[in-house]
Amino acid sequence: VDEKDKAHIIGVKDDGSHVGVDAMSDGTRDQLYLAIRLAAIKEMAIKNPSKLFPFVGDDILVNFDGARETAALDVLNEFSKTTQVLIFTHHEHLVGASMDLLGEDNFMLHRL
Repeated sequence: VDEKDKAHIIGVKDDGSHVGVDAMSDGTRDQLYLAIRLAAIKEMAIKNPSKLFPFVGDDILVNFDGARETAALDVLNEFSKTTQVLIFTHHEHLVGASMDLLGEDNFMLHRL
């Protein structure tokens, strides 16, 4: 919270220094926003257990490197156990990575 009581998100680096969202890389910023979206959906689902809050993402992994892409797919797979997860992409490598990580039982592909 700044001197005007305005909330800001600040990242903390491994060395303890702080970095604002505007100074983060595109990939880091995308990961942060994905984490916030998933946390908000999870919180809404906890407060409203009778309602389904689906997650829809359009090319949300485009700025992720390989390790972070795999980690995000793993998180989305876990998330899909309690809510519907729909991911749109035109990146063929993400289709392969999803199939490899999730398996046929946890992955459904629709080509448009």
